[in-house]
Amino acid sequence: MRRRIIATGIWVVIGLLAMTHVYSQKSAPVDPMSEGSWVISASVGPGTHLFGNGYGFGPGFKFFFENGTWQLGPGVLTMGGEVGFSFFSDYFSPGYRETWLNFMFGARSAYHYGWKVPGLDTYGGIPLGIGFSAYTFKDYPGRHSHQPVFPYVGAFVGTSYFFNDHIGLNGELGFNVTYANIGVIYKLR
Repeated sequence: MRRRIIATGIWVVIGLLAMTHVYSQKSAPVDPMSEGSWVISASVGPGTHLFGNGYGFGPGFKFFFENGTWQLGPGVLTMGGEVGFSFFSDYFSPGYRETWLNFMFGARSAYHYGWKVPGLDTYGGIPLGIGFSAYTFKDYPGRHSHQPVFPYVGAFVGTSYFFNDHIGLNGELGFNVTYANIGVIYKLR
């Protein structure tokens, strides 16, 4: 199952790279994020373990939008929102299994620095919101589960490269739905 998910992610990235070649006929904007800009992004990567003991590996998916709200020095401060989920499953022994399905919803803010390099956007920021986890474990006597609610706080740094005025690739590192992710970003205006 994990190999299938990873293989699908690789094919999605290859397909997106092929599509960007078609759309890259126009030159990229000098500062992709500016006051009044709107962007949306979808990405995939190894999910963060926001609840549980931290064992196991699982995929994480994140979707976000941002608006260039204030010009601040050489960069722009953005406000937006994000939603994401991650899934983990771990087998400790034949009779004991744990699974987590985490959903996170939150606001996000980031500072995008203007490097004056065509197509390049770098930023760092924080999300703040609420998370829900469907946690189950099966041990020898039976199956148990509970659904905790937890505060969702993190930090991230990221970069985007726009091939033209609207389409680019995006990547982030940090503790924010995923430890690292790669995806596509689309600039609405």
